[in-house]
Amino acid sequence: MANITDETTFTTVTDDIEQHREVDRWLEMFSIFIHDLESPLASVKYLLNKLESGAYDPNRDGHRSLVHSSRVAVDRAESILYDIMAVARAGKAGIPLELTTLVPDALLREAIDLASASAAEHRIDLTYRNNAGDIAIEADPKLLKRVVDNLIYNGIRHTPAGGTVAVYTEPGEKCLFVHVKDSGPGLGDIEPSLLFEKYGQLQLRSEGKHRGVGLGLYFCKLAATGMGGTIIADDHPKGGAVFSIKLPKAEV
Repeated sequence: MANITDETTFTTVTDDIEQHREVDRWLEMFSIFIHDLESPLASVKYLLNKLESGAYDPNRDGHRSLVHSSRVAVDRAESILYDIMAVARAGKAGIPLELTTLVPDALLREAIDLASASAAEHRIDLTYRNNAGDIAIEADPKLLKRVVDNLIYNGIRHTPAGGTVAVYTEPGEKCLFVHVKDSGPGLGDIEPSLLFEKYGQLQLRSEGKHRGVGLGLYFCKLAATGMGGTIIADDHPKGGAVFSIKLPKAEV
């Protein structure tokens, strides 16, 4: 009986320690979320100060661009918060999704259109090329667009002004690839698989490295695997980094 009690006590203490570690990791992640939200919120705050002071002039191009930039900033902040909620709700069951048969071309063009303002603001050339024609896949359209949005923004964030972020599709034997390539410095000595781990950003930042925003890339991994696919990252042979989503073709 004593042995059973000792074992139970040990298990309880171990569980408590792990729960405390999980809380600590979440607190660290929230400090990252706050840091990541500072930039988009600063853009909105600047616009509001202009409006409040009466200095805003809708006839000035610079002031109109402030409104546009603020809208992009709000969309980015919303995306970061969505990632947090999606991961928190996922648990062991994974992210809820609604799979449907779709040709991703229109969805990808929409993602490009939504990100074009952010790309222009950072003086990045954002391009799209459909190499897969009208190949249909099984995917959740909202989740897929969110994943692509995350990857595009990640590329913009790590590409210097004057660079390029290219989105393009590629047909596979029983799948379709969506690639997002940037012309930034690449991954360097970052272990690619670490980028998609739940607390990977904590380890990277502790080592003085940074690639991604909060839980964004972890969310991308959950969404891709939930749709029956995979997601990987690597240095591109021609320079920069490339993130690739592999999704299954729809059954005919």
